[in-house]
Amino acid sequence: MKHLIIPVIILLVMLGACKKNSDSAVPDTHGSFLFVNAIPGNLQFDVRLDTNQFASNVGYGTNTGYKSYRAQKYNLIITPSGQPNVVLYNAEIFLRNNRYYSAYLGADSAMANMVLITTEDDLSNPGEGLAKFRVINFTQAFKPNRTPLGIDVVSDTFPRFFRGLTFPAQTGFAPIAGDSTYKINFRWGDSSKVLKTFNLAAQTGKTYTLISNGYPLDPNKFNVLMVQHN
Repeated sequence: MKHLIIPVIILLVMLGACKKNSDSAVPDTHGSFLFVNAIPGNLQFDVRLDTNQFASNVGYGTNTGYKSYRAQKYNLIITPSGQPNVVLYNAEIFLRNNRYYSAYLGADSAMANMVLITTEDDLSNPGEGLAKFRVINFTQAFKPNRTPLGIDVVSDTFPRFFRGLTFPAQTGFAPIAGDSTYKINFRWGDSSKVLKTFNLAAQTGKTYTLISNGYPLDPNKFNVLMVQHN
């Protein structure tokens, strides 16, 4: 009987050791995510990743900052604050290891249609002495001929960064000199007419997103939000 018991005990110990080694070999990977409410007004939203409460009562202009979650696929669920069963958006998002993602909730100028833009954020070094920025555009207007108005993004020192942005739009990142202040002008497309000016104080090595929103033909209703990602 002793000859039977000893091998069984040894086998159980070996299995336990293998399981422990296997668990420790599984990498603990994480991705990061932030959310911005870019809908002018008093609307607030709750945000979930699957059943995880990511943020609550997110008001206009609020940037949640990055939060780290296990790298995997999630359902990104957005609801009005305090109404978990009224789902406005339910979209899949895949958080990859050591990568950064953001979501921007906007609306057209008539506040009739909401739009969600989700994107990966490139936080790599922009280069020696440089910073970089992009634009998320939620502004909407029409020309006298009823065609959509395109917005050009220029500065006082650079002819044109981006051209013809309509609702909704996302640009790539443009490099700019670090430790410099730019007057970013949002212009009527292909003209010198400035609709809005935003001062961007760029720091070397930093990454920015400018979020244009509201009604671009009224300076009091044309807004620009900024996210500094790092």
